[in-house]
Amino acid sequence: MNTNEILRELIADSAIIPIENEKGQSICNLPEEASDYTLKMWHLPKDAFVVKCDRFPDTGDVFFRGKNMECKKADYVIISESKNVIMFFELARSSDTKTEKESIAQLKGASCIIEYCGHIAASFFDSPDIFSGLERRYYIVRYSKSAKRTFEQLQTAGSWKPEDARKIGGTFVSFESLML
Repeated sequence: MNTNEILRELIADSAIIPIENEKGQSICNLPEEASDYTLKMWHLPKDAFVVKCDRFPDTGDVFFRGKNMECKKADYVIISESKNVIMFFELARSSDTKTEKESIAQLKGASCIIEYCGHIAASFFDSPDIFSGLERRYYIVRYSKSAKRTFEQLQTAGSWKPEDARKIGGTFVSFESLML
């Protein structure tokens, strides 16, 4: 089984974001459930697999204490073996009271969920380390009620760690522009 087949077998349909075809391009919509904001991702690779990490069960008060924000999780993850990348996205309102520290914790939490999926694949699908060698990239998407329609790179990336997440804005972005 390839990575996408394993993920489709492993992850519930309610957590998988469908890839659509619009004007001959593969796209997906990444809505922010707490608002009317949606980030539209264009030019997705054919093997893109998109996961809504918020659908992962909340473990606070059940298993983890959550005192260090370890129960947080980012909104979306896009995985592409052909592009050798896993992209993590946290959508955050510009005027929100959410701190930078909280957004970083959410990116870290989503990274842990994906690592967990990799370990499950190794143990139950006899497919060791399906994410081995894939580069991790982290993005905080800032938006406002009057979000600009165009892509806006608010900050260039330093190293690819949650603490150095690239900040972007707008209502749509090309997958390819994020690969630069």
